[in-house]
Amino acid sequence: MKNVMNKNSIYSTFAFAMLCGASAFAQAPAGYYDSLDGKSGTDLFNAVKAVAKKGHHAISYGDATWDAFRSTDVHTVNGQQCWWDMYSDNNVAISSGHPGLNIEHTVANSWWGGTKNDAYKDIVHLNPSNSDANSRKGNYPIGEISGASTWNNGVTFVGHPVSGQGGGCSMVYEPHDMYKGDFARVFMYMFVVYDDITWKEASSNSSDGKGRMYSYSGGKATLLPWASDLILTWSANDPVSEKETSRNNGIYKEQGNRNPFIDLPDLADYIWGSKRNQAYSIAGDHNPEPGPGPGEDDDPPVTPPVIPGETQGKYLLAQNQNDIMAGESYVIVAESTMTPMSVTTGNNCLKPAGGDSPLSVAGDILSDLPAGTAIITLEADGNQYRLKISDTSGKDLGYVASPKSKTVTITENPTDSGTSASISLNSGKAQISYGSAGLLKYNTSAKMYRTYPSTTGGMEDLLLYRYIPDTETEVKNVEPDRFRVIIKGNDIIAPDDCQIFNLNGIRVSGHDLPAGLYIVVSPKKNKAIKAIIR
Repeated sequence: MKNVMNKNSIYSTFAFAMLCGASAFAQAPAGYYDSLDGKSGTDLFNAVKAVAKKGHHAISYGDATWDAFRSTDVHTVNGQQCWWDMYSDNNVAISSGHPGLNIEHTVANSWWGGTKNDAYKDIVHLNPSNSDANSRKGNYPIGEISGASTWNNGVTFVGHPVSGQGGGCSMVYEPHDMYKGDFARVFMYMFVVYDDITWKEASSNSSDGKGRMYSYSGGKATLLPWASDLILTWSANDPVSEKETSRNNGIYKEQGNRNPFIDLPDLADYIWGSKRNQAYSIAGDHNPEPGPGPGEDDDPPVTPPVIPGETQGKYLLAQNQNDIMAGESYVIVAESTMTPMSVTTGNNCLKPAGGDSPLSVAGDILSDLPAGTAIITLEADGNQYRLKISDTSGKDLGYVASPKSKTVTITENPTDSGTSASISLNSGKAQISYGSAGLLKYNTSAKMYRTYPSTTGGMEDLLLYRYIPDTETEVKNVEPDRFRVIIKGNDIIAPDDCQIFNLNGIRVSGHDLPAGLYIVVSPKKNKAIKAIIR
């Protein structure tokens, strides 16, 4: 008999997790996290690392690990205590030992230069795991699978990643929806506490997963943008549950430390998310920033570009500073020639899109973006912005950077030199300044976008066109084993076989719904997604 991990009961599991999420902070001793208060940026990162390591004592790997699992990974099924395996729905009784189970590392230990260290033994990322699932997932990075999985047991899924994920790795493993937040918060812990151990460089074999979630330089491992975006999304969409809080308390009992990202789920927003460089406050609630809307955790969340023949939205000329906003997406265009910036680099510059052909404009609205046009999404960095770049298909490519004059590149790491720029907008003209590297301009004679410390002849000013979505949004799913939902006003429109439930587990009609979160279940697809009425 299967327990609550059966996917057809996933809606009740989601509801329970949502209702239990707010209690996590109360589990930590009073004053435990006071050292984080008021800190930001690197100071906050270091303070989180220190408090996560506070009291930690390593547990020997092996029999002692299984002894510790009795406090962290046990649940009762039909009156019998079983190991809690997040990789399969098999129920193995503790009384039988642990046949068919491995001690699994959530973050693959083969990614490190030396495995027999504290990270190797840290029970925060160790779990009982079905041996077949452990073998099948190997050392692939986590991710979301495109199309049908190449292997799955109903709980762990292995397959090819969706566009923009995997970091060049041809395979990823995707946990069950009910555990995605659990795994995300483990990755957060590991890449803070153990950022300075010896990690391996990315392998030339893109199928082995080594280093594909992170960059390693200067003795530090840093999550790549696609990876940090993924764990933020999973953490927000799958809040801390009673199971996770109980496990954290068991870790505290056995190993002497805690995972701060379970006790304080909003911490991640201040380290990787929209609140980077803002001061952290211990006061108040600690809910993370909301995750993407319905179905967007099936497809990587990107702002839909305007593509000929589609009506997802439009790009409208940004007129003043109020049109410059973090989280919004833009197209950069040279003012006189109306030449858009592309995603193609070369000769220390970004090239024009569409072979230097001018864009069509009607009433300050762009139409028919040529292939290769760069879509720029702004990320706040204090009083400046990082320009995250993607192509018109939605594939994330990294960040526009100018570490020195006449050098514009695309880098994967948002903290690399020259990724931050100030943006000012006056009467429709934009100035994008990379500090001492100069202003981003379009050179009409050389046909390139570069930074220049001083303006000379042939340098065009820039215009920004901001993406304005249509009022009705359709959530699209390109994978054949997933399904599609439309949010229209206060209605959730789903395929006929779907059932819609509120967070109390009560089935609703889907029409004229009050604001809130709902679970849409497709028994036919054996899948569930969340839908938000705002």
